[in-house]
Amino acid sequence: MKTTITMAGAALLSFMGTGCVATHKYVAKTVSPVESRVSATEQKNTDQDKQLADHAKDLDSLSTDLSRTKERVTDADAKAVAAGQSAQRAGERADNAQKAADGAERAAQGAQTTAERGLQRDDVIEKNMVAMNKFDMVKSATVLFPVNQAKLSDDAKAELDDIAKMTEGKDRYVIEVQGFTDKTGSALTNERLSAERADSVARYLANEHKIPVRSITTLGSGYALPVADDKTRDGRKQNRRVEVRLFVPESTQSGSTVASAQE
Repeated sequence: MKTTITMAGAALLSFMGTGCVATHKYVAKTVSPVESRVSATEQKNTDQDKQLADHAKDLDSLSTDLSRTKERVTDADAKAVAAGQSAQRAGERADNAQKAADGAERAAQGAQTTAERGLQRDDVIEKNMVAMNKFDMVKSATVLFPVNQAKLSDDAKAELDDIAKMTEGKDRYVIEVQGFTDKTGSALTNERLSAERADSVARYLANEHKIPVRSITTLGSGYALPVADDKTRDGRKQNRRVEVRLFVPESTQSGSTVASAQE
């Protein structure tokens, strides 16, 4: 714009030629302010262009910063989501671990309970085995014999019948049969006679009441254990005897032991 005004001024001066000096001065005076204003305007435009360029740079820088900030925010969001997912997986693993621990604890408690029950059962079985090998006497009877005889009388058979009835329904029992004599006769004769008397009792129980022979033990003891004064007739009668004793396992006498072992 400044160049255009200058050229116009120059043309005007040339057109006027050798016009008067006053006219020349007037033109110069008129053009000079215009030229000054144009120069000032161009300077302002240049400053404004520079400011606009600076603003554009600032906007570009701000846009770049915003883009970077957005990227960082996006990255932070992604990391936050990943961290949340990791925390959730960690929580699930912790829950599964707790469940596994609880299951292991319950299994351990169950095993302990089973072991304790096993020990209790073993203890009951052991006690039951001991009780089965320990016998209690539940019945005894004394059978008397005439002098030098081993034959059973009716009274003697009646006593043995009572013994035999008590064995009914029992799987295990032992009948001890021990024969005795009075002091009359030699020791050898008395031992033989006492054994014969014991055999008579065992034979009657086995043949008449089907008592297993394995459940009967016999012994002839002669004049070993007198129960009365052998100097009197009645005393000698009491000594000519067979003692019969029925034994059953202790376990069959205690129902609680057997019942506990079966639980």
